[in-house]
Amino acid sequence: MALYRGQQGTIKFDKDAGGAALSEIAAVRSWSLSVEKESLEVTDHGDTFRAYVGGLVGGTGSCEVLYDAPGAGDKLDLIKEALTTEDPANANFELYLDESGDKKMSFAALVTGAEYSATVGELEVITVNFTANGTITSGI
Repeated sequence: MALYRGQQGTIKFDKDAGGAALSEIAAVRSWSLSVEKESLEVTDHGDTFRAYVGGLVGGTGSCEVLYDAPGAGDKLDLIKEALTTEDPANANFELYLDESGDKKMSFAALVTGAEYSATVGELEVITVNFTANGTITSGI
């Protein structure tokens, strides 16, 4: 049985759904994705117990990247995406459990926020929050 460690996880990102290859984001500290499914009640009149079916699926998440003053590229695009107005929610994410394999979650997303901060003596970390837009594909 293979166990995965946190340092094996990576993120690939592209700010547009233009079909370009996604670039790996350097210095990722962590990522998370929460997938939620609605529960819809389908209890028939006269039933004595409630019944449910699954409804629409959605997801939200975040990632933490170490800031290294990128001059250009997808890392800079990722940390600035929260500042894009009239965003078509077409940023492409691939969140990997492993560095070189194919254990990943893939989706288009709307970047909903970024948290910038500075602490004297510490590495600079930027947290980027996102909401999935459309299908979430699981290769895990």
